[in-house]
Amino acid sequence: MTRRLLALHLFARGASAFVAGISVITLLAWAAGTWLASRPYFDGPAARIPVVALAPLLTALLLGPTLAGADENLERSTPLPWRAWRAGHLLVAALVTAMALSLAGLQAPDTYGAHALVRNALGCIGLVAGGAALLGVRLAWLPAFGYVCAVYAAAPRQTNAIAAAWAWPLQPSTTSASWLTAVTIFTLGAAAYLHRGSRASTGRHYRPRR
Repeated sequence: MTRRLLALHLFARGASAFVAGISVITLLAWAAGTWLASRPYFDGPAARIPVVALAPLLTALLLGPTLAGADENLERSTPLPWRAWRAGHLLVAALVTAMALSLAGLQAPDTYGAHALVRNALGCIGLVAGGAALLGVRLAWLPAFGYVCAVYAAAPRQTNAIAAAWAWPLQPSTTSASWLTAVTIFTLGAAAYLHRGSRASTGRHYRPRR
């Protein structure tokens, strides 16, 4: 019975399309990162900043539609422990995303490589999860997309502790403040999603059952 429910859950949320999309993004990120790092007129592995910023954002945007089924209110009316299902869904998706993206940056992982990709994946997933709880899955992409684009456009050249915290998507993975911010965002976004679920796009909002 549990296996059947799991299969229906994954099918209803388009898990196969999500995995396929992550695979494509990982391959493109690896190819782009390798090309940028090998150009003599760039700064070696440090030239991979666009990849580190964009690849985790794209994978998090793919995750958004999987955070709710076709009829969120109907699902909430079923006697299932939805908070546990949401927790499993989000944590497995975050683990799969982090593991896949880390493969794209194994060469010089400390210099805008695997470590920064994992950090940014956590932060972007947290923004998308929080966006789903507040705005619904149709607009869940908006906070992550808006924030990463704004940071990429306005990130300071000289970084202090405060700037490293708010500009975390573009910081080296050795910056502790960037990890603290990304993990905090993931924790808050995940907590909001686990507690409220995705906001229903229409109709009355039902409180999720335990």
